[in-house]
Amino acid sequence: MDIDRATPETGGDAPLFESCERTTEVLIEKRKLRSAVPLIHELRLRCGQQDDLTTDLQYFMASNALSDRRVVAVLIRRRQQLEACVLFVEHCRFGLGLGLFRGGDGSGEGLVVGPRRFHLQYVHLATQSLLRDWRVHGISLAVNSSLEQCLQVLGPQSKYRMFSERSMGRTLRLESTYQAMLGAMGPRTRRSLAAKRRQLEARAQVLFLPSLEPGQALEAMLRLRRRSRPLRSAGFHRARYTLLRDRGEFFCMGMRLPDGAWLSILSGWRQDRVTHIDLQMNDLHYKKESLSAVMRAYMLEHEIASRQQFINFVGGSSLLLGRYCQPAGPSTDIFLWRPCLRATLAKLVTPRMKQESIYTRVGLLGLLEN
Repeated sequence: MDIDRATPETGGDAPLFESCERTTEVLIEKRKLRSAVPLIHELRLRCGQQDDLTTDLQYFMASNALSDRRVVAVLIRRRQQLEACVLFVEHCRFGLGLGLFRGGDGSGEGLVVGPRRFHLQYVHLATQSLLRDWRVHGISLAVNSSLEQCLQVLGPQSKYRMFSERSMGRTLRLESTYQAMLGAMGPRTRRSLAAKRRQLEARAQVLFLPSLEPGQALEAMLRLRRRSRPLRSAGFHRARYTLLRDRGEFFCMGMRLPDGAWLSILSGWRQDRVTHIDLQMNDLHYKKESLSAVMRAYMLEHEIASRQQFINFVGGSSLLLGRYCQPAGPSTDIFLWRPCLRATLAKLVTPRMKQESIYTRVGLLGLLEN
C-alpha cells in the first residue's frame, strides 16, 4: 500500500487541501472491485454525487465491459476512512494490460468520487500512485477543470506532462414542442433530422419503439453487435441488459423494419427531467439513410412529449447536435507518462485505439519517436 503526503494548494482562491498522510489502494481484480461497490456508493452519498451515475461503480464496470480494457479504481483513504475514489480503465491486448490508462470520458465525467473542490488533488494522488508501478507508463485524463487550475495542482507542462484545454457541448435544452425544436435549429440540421426521417418512413415503413423491455433490448443489441461500430463484446451488452433489468431509471428505445430486422437502438437513463444518452448502435449497412440522425429525431420528439427538459449526451455530443449544446465549462486533456521500454511497444498498439483517445490528440506516436 502506497503512502502519499498531500501538500496544501497555494495561490489564487483555491481551497486548502489539508496536508496529511493519505494511503492509496489500487483495485484491478473484478472480485475486489465488486466488493468495493457498497463502499463507493456510501462515499457518493456522503459527497452528494448519488445522482451522478457516471461515478456509480456498477454502471462504470458495465460501460467498460470490453475485451480491450479493464476497470481500475484507486481508493484514497485519510486516517483509515475512504475519502475519494478515482476511476480508470486500462487498455488491454489479448487480455494483458498494456500499462496505458485512461480516466474520465470525453467531457471529463466519470472520474472522481469525493469532495468536488479537491477533485484535481485526488487525481494527482491517484496518478502518482499508478506511475510508481513499473508496468505503468502512460495515463491520459479528461478533467472538468481549466488549464490554469490543472497547472496549479499537477505542476507545469513538460515533455512528460502535457495539457490541452477545450470546451465541449453536451447538454441540449429542449423546446416545448418538437416543431419548435426543429425551428430553433439551422436548415442543414433540420434537413438531417426531419427530411431523412420522412424519407426512411416513406421508403421502408420503419417502426419506432420508444420503450424496449430488457430482454427485447438485449436481442436488438446482439443482433446489431456485428453490424455496428465500435465492435463490442457480448458481455458489454449483457451488462447493459442487467442495468435495464435492475435499474428503473435506465431505458432503451429502438427502430426496426416491418419484418423485425433491427436498424438502431438508443439507450441511457432519465433523472430529474434530464435524459442522459450514453449508447447508440446503428446498422452500418444503412449508412446512406443516416440512421443516427433519424433515431435522434425520434428520440427528441419522444422526450419532448414526455416533458423532459434537457438531453445530456454523456461524453459529449455528435457534430449534428453539438453546435446547439451548452458546454459544461472548460475541460482539460492531460497526458502523463514516463520513458521506459514498454513505451516503445506502445507504438504497435496506439494506432488501434479509438480515435477520440487523447493518445491521438496529443500525438503520442511522435512523442515516443523523440
